[in-house]
Amino acid sequence: MVISVAAKAQDESYELITDRPDQTESSVSVPHKSLQIETGFVMESTETDLVDHRAFAYNTTLLRYGLFENFELRLGLEYLGETVEFKNTGSGNTKSGLSPLFTGFKVKISEEDRWKPEVAILGGLVLPFTTNEDFKPEYTAADIRLAFSNTFSERLSLGYNLGIVWDGETAIPSYFYSVSLGAGITDRLGMFIESYGLIPDKGEAEHLLDAGLTFLLLPNLQFDVSGGIGIQNSIDRFISSGLTYRLPY
Repeated sequence: MVISVAAKAQDESYELITDRPDQTESSVSVPHKSLQIETGFVMESTETDLVDHRAFAYNTTLLRYGLFENFELRLGLEYLGETVEFKNTGSGNTKSGLSPLFTGFKVKISEEDRWKPEVAILGGLVLPFTTNEDFKPEYTAADIRLAFSNTFSERLSLGYNLGIVWDGETAIPSYFYSVSLGAGITDRLGMFIESYGLIPDKGEAEHLLDAGLTFLLLPNLQFDVSGGIGIQNSIDRFISSGLTYRLPY
């Protein structure tokens, strides 16, 4: 999720920039020796002529720790649920459990300079042996991406990502893109609108649109809500809400 342009506090030392709720990862790492906890809930629904599929992430937790200046370690874990109903048959199945463990990093490699964007590189692995068979991918999933951001004014910025993703279901990679325009409506209230998608080497591309709001409850505590739709023949939609908290205060 790129510059989830969170609303900024009046004191810049309290600025809280998060990697949720959008899909675009920000180019900013968490401060040195700080722990940022980003967690929330997501419900996704996909409907075709034959199947009604619903997926839930009841607790999407990402831990981000500033190990060095401009370098963070990342650890993610989710509790998942999934329901599949086959239309006109009355049959289906349901499963739930912990996701595989995600490990990764983010490092900022250049500062913004006029028209040149701020740039960071992110990488991560999803470890298949850390979950049960229901959610165990066949292969080790991985992704690597570049995160860019440009600031147009104190209240308007653009974040965008380019990357390669291995989803764990096949050994064939997909190419990820995202563009997120964020605006600070007030010092505490922000909003974003975003386009993102996956373009596989083989198969059909997936493109989505989403938008959301962020609200800074405290200088180190943010609430968010968002939703999106897929631009496909099937009906894809999702809603999400969550919190971000950073230690120390």
